[in-house]
Amino acid sequence: MSDCLLIQGDNLDALKNLSDKSFDLIYLDPPFRSEQIYRNTKSAGETSGQKIFDDRWRWDDKSETTLRKLREHESESITKLVGGLELLLGKSGKYCYLLFMIERLIELKRLLAPSGSITLHCDQYASAWLRVVLDALFGEDNYLNTICWCYGLGGSSPRRFPRKHDDILWYSRVADKHFFNPPTEPARSQMMHGKMKKIPDFWYIPSINNMAHERTGYPTQKPLVLLERIVLACSPAGGRILDPFCGSGTTLLAALKHGHTCVGIDIAAEAIETTIRRFENEGFDRSYSLQKRN
Repeated sequence: MSDCLLIQGDNLDALKNLSDKSFDLIYLDPPFRSEQIYRNTKSAGETSGQKIFDDRWRWDDKSETTLRKLREHESESITKLVGGLELLLGKSGKYCYLLFMIERLIELKRLLAPSGSITLHCDQYASAWLRVVLDALFGEDNYLNTICWCYGLGGSSPRRFPRKHDDILWYSRVADKHFFNPPTEPARSQMMHGKMKKIPDFWYIPSINNMAHERTGYPTQKPLVLLERIVLACSPAGGRILDPFCGSGTTLLAALKHGHTCVGIDIAAEAIETTIRRFENEGFDRSYSLQKRN
């Protein structure tokens, strides 16, 4: 049996075929509703390349079908959430996006072990709405942190402060039952001089620059050190990790490097191909199996 299962296909369909309470940690870096088309760009300054995914959202027949299913859900909190968002947003692109996320987050909650937790990576536009969704699905008491990943690259507007961080929303499956092995750093205060302390909820980790060795060209690739920190802090030794939007495979590589097993899902063939190339380059070419779903 392989240490990592890669699944190419729609993650909603794939998630429904995974066992209840079978994961110690779920990390997801889903679409952010950025209204952009993302392309694979390996070289510095590239503005065009192979299309990977379209992050533009419009209300359509598929949205109507999802809405009907969620309106009939057995959970009152979910039906109230869906109804409340419809009153606020109408049948808009933003509502379409949130229904897409709700449908998948319902499945992800089912898959978490009692001691498990979920970390949802999002930007500053999506964060507020997804926090409302996660509070409704997981419960406000299960909210643990909003981790700010602070980075340096990116543009700057003359009319506002530069936006230089993403949010990682962290929730437990069961209140106060989650695994946590906090990273530490040297204390800076005189009172704790010479001692170590837990790192805070803002993490200064550089994003991947155009010359970085780990750069694959995948448009939403995150630094390996970021995912290693999440995996080691939020899952036990030998734990089972799930990334349902695995992209370039950074979460999976972090898991394998530290002796975990994992499942990664992505609908884009380019994502699965990029992940496999990274596995092979890092010596994990015999550590995975591939499953393709129609």
